[in-house]
Amino acid sequence: MNQYLLASLAWLATSAHPSDELKRERLPADVDFVVHIDVEGFKATQLWKHVSEKGNELDFDIDELDEIRDELGIDPLTDVRAITLYKIESEEDPTVVLFSSTSKVDEALAKHQHEHDYRKITSSGIELHTWGDADDPDDDDRMYAYVHSVGEERVVVVASSEQSAVHAARVLRGEDPSHAGAGTLLTLAPARGSFLYMAAAEIPHLGEFTPASQVFGLAQGIQVDLGEAGGYLRAHMGVTTGSAEDALNISNVLNGLVSLARLAGNELGELLELLTGIRLNTRGSEVLFDFEFGVDRLIEILEELHAEEIQADQAATQDPAGKTDQGGHQKRVKHKVKK
Repeated sequence: MNQYLLASLAWLATSAHPSDELKRERLPADVDFVVHIDVEGFKATQLWKHVSEKGNELDFDIDELDEIRDELGIDPLTDVRAITLYKIESEEDPTVVLFSSTSKVDEALAKHQHEHDYRKITSSGIELHTWGDADDPDDDDRMYAYVHSVGEERVVVVASSEQSAVHAARVLRGEDPSHAGAGTLLTLAPARGSFLYMAAAEIPHLGEFTPASQVFGLAQGIQVDLGEAGGYLRAHMGVTTGSAEDALNISNVLNGLVSLARLAGNELGELLELLTGIRLNTRGSEVLFDFEFGVDRLIEILEELHAEEIQADQAATQDPAGKTDQGGHQKRVKHKVKK
């Protein structure tokens, strides 16, 4: 899919008060995979405050956002309110991204129409905007977009196929069934304060990961919810399995991994403290993983780790041959003498 759009989505997800919560009426009834990022909600958190203030110190690379501003005239951090990536049951991979944005999209679209690889088409009575890579003879990278106006809001559909774009547009127009009215494959229930939410009816390609696949292959579906409340970063993951026994087996493996991490002790350094925020449980055939940790302390740990990394890099630069120890003392090298 378009590299700039995916770069924006990836950055927000790894960085990413429900001001733009997930709207089920905008998703098709047959959706079975969803990732939703509430950009406005994230910007209202203490975590975002720290990230925006300390971004340069922590060396966050957001060059891709500058490229989007230059290419499309849209600032993802001010003009994009929410992003939703989804897949429907009949497709193998996600093909549609929904952007909740402002009327600035109209200006960006008008600017993009002057590109030589841009075309406007009508498909099933719906006007689509499409563009591709002029250097791609097979046109495999062609994208399709539809803009749906809701007052001052613009819901932009970006899809990798014409069929997916039309289906998404028909859902927004109320012409095809939505998840809110007829969704049965996936339960969508983000918690209050969530800014990153993911749900999948099944976990694809899990069997490829050996030996973990022996146990985690028992998982059938997953929900992940990341948010902030009361100065705490809170994460919840629920994994559905086929039986209570399967859930217990997965829980036991996860508990074992956490215990091994605790045994690592000094090797983990400050990261060891993060393990105190983990809670594991089961409820019937579901495995429940919860994490809660203070945002201020989390940022302190990240800063300390970053400072240690810089110190290690500086030491390596000053002593490329590794002739001094961690205390800066010259290492004594013993030479074997042949008799």
